[in-house]
Amino acid sequence: MRAPILRPAVCTIALIASLSLVALAADQPSNAEKAATVVNSLKLYEAQQQYAKIVDTELARKVLPGVSVAWVVDGQVVHTAGYGLADLDRGVAATAETIYRAGSISKLFNAVAAMQLVEQGKLDLDAPLQAALPDFQIVVPFEGRPPITTRQLLCHRSGMIREAPVGGYLDASQPSIAATVASVAPCVLVNPSNTKTRYSNVGPTLVGRAVEVLSGLPYPEYQQRHVLGPLGMTSSAWLMNDALRPRLAKGLMRVARGGHYVFETAPEFELGTIPAGNLYTTAADLARFAVFVMGGEASAQSKPPIQRATLEKMFQPQLVPDSTGFGLGFSVGKYREHKTVQHGGAVYGFSTSLVVLPEERIGVIVLSNADIAGGPVKWLSDAALDLLLKAVRGETIPIPQQPSTVSADALAEFAGDFESTSYWAHLEVVDGSLRATLSGQPLTMAHVGPLKFWADGRIMNRSVWDFERGMDGKVTGISAAGQKFMRVDPASAPRTPSFWKNLVGRYGKPFIPLVISERHGQLWATVENEYDYKLTPVSRLVYNLPPGMYADEQIVFQLDAAGKVLGLVMANQPLPRRPD
Repeated sequence: MRAPILRPAVCTIALIASLSLVALAADQPSNAEKAATVVNSLKLYEAQQQYAKIVDTELARKVLPGVSVAWVVDGQVVHTAGYGLADLDRGVAATAETIYRAGSISKLFNAVAAMQLVEQGKLDLDAPLQAALPDFQIVVPFEGRPPITTRQLLCHRSGMIREAPVGGYLDASQPSIAATVASVAPCVLVNPSNTKTRYSNVGPTLVGRAVEVLSGLPYPEYQQRHVLGPLGMTSSAWLMNDALRPRLAKGLMRVARGGHYVFETAPEFELGTIPAGNLYTTAADLARFAVFVMGGEASAQSKPPIQRATLEKMFQPQLVPDSTGFGLGFSVGKYREHKTVQHGGAVYGFSTSLVVLPEERIGVIVLSNADIAGGPVKWLSDAALDLLLKAVRGETIPIPQQPSTVSADALAEFAGDFESTSYWAHLEVVDGSLRATLSGQPLTMAHVGPLKFWADGRIMNRSVWDFERGMDGKVTGISAAGQKFMRVDPASAPRTPSFWKNLVGRYGKPFIPLVISERHGQLWATVENEYDYKLTPVSRLVYNLPPGMYADEQIVFQLDAAGKVLGLVMANQPLPRRPD
């Protein structure tokens, strides 16, 4: 079921009318210019109709229960709509005004708040963090390294731990930002400052705490007064409240249950890392933010939260020589040949995306109520960008390579087991098609070259998998997910230490368990219901986590006096062993 699309049609009509008024106000526009204005408006309408069919096709896959979208062109919101269901149980349709948890899109607003204080001379991006937070402490085991700065925190170059012991992603206790920050004191900095880009939720939270301290206002109140309010985002808040709750979508989670997954309603609690991921908002409200990002007036009642020159500095990758990477809050990348400033979000039961092409002045927001669904969310975002670039900029949409049909016998050579530094992959031929499981995540494979496939699923959208042959002509490896996979023979797997049997099991919260398993002579940890990560033993009870969400961090098992496993510590949080 899809929500009615009356609203998008109304938006298009309003756009045609507004463009006509602009043409009348100009200095004698030519008839050709007037005609082009109407043609572009009609092309937008056609793009909306095409997009509705694309969304219908995606919803039919049953990964996304519902989705809300918004499009922005040249500082104007030209399309808002909801499709599918915001609440599967009650049959509530998604709309442009449905409330979603934005996840890490929150980091963009946090960075804007920080840059307000920079403009006011209250915050120095390159001063030691303690200049803004005198009480902040963390154990730094690296001698002679410069101190952590706000700039490093905003672009993930501080070496900071990913999660805090209190208020981290695995903690449902709903502490204050101050309590979350205070809990970091006994933790150890993972990397020397400004030596490695490591994504962190603690880093932006420290910046948010600095906003509180320097402004003298609680973080949600500061944001409401100085960021959300001026932008006209009246349906957004940093903490859930009675006014927004009736419109809150019900998030759906795919939860690890010891060898398989089940679907459950997502829990509803506030993160302790509020500045990093706790924003509640709508597609329509985020469209106002996108208007501001591309230089438009998001609210007629207020001036922009920060100066344009400041905003453009935020669009530049920080502390790295590359043209892409993390700016100040924003992730800077490319879509086709166009520069993008963006951020995605993934939080209990929700997957989100906000992408702006600043030079083309085009923006797309996609919000969904499905957990770990970055693949389809990216697909819908990319489809909208393609349609907009064609409709308003006249670009030709690239024709995707068409998958080829391959016999089951020919596909069989790609089947088998493979492992990389971080993941395992199992491929098999099912009903004449190649299917893959990447560390617990199922994928469909489309053949697009002699040794090339596209992988699609909850976590991927047309992700390229390149297979390699050995000297004997047999498939020996894969380049995928940013890593190199080598074929493994389960029958030749090393013998696992007998002690590992004591470690295997489920730990932590039932809605986001950490599952320890053994596979082909390796120990694996299912992290945040997403991937199985390969563990490397440091000692009998200490294991390094590989590149991925918790790169360079460790899992430490805890025993009682009799040697029984009581639990483990991961993400700086004790996770007790579960009886199930």
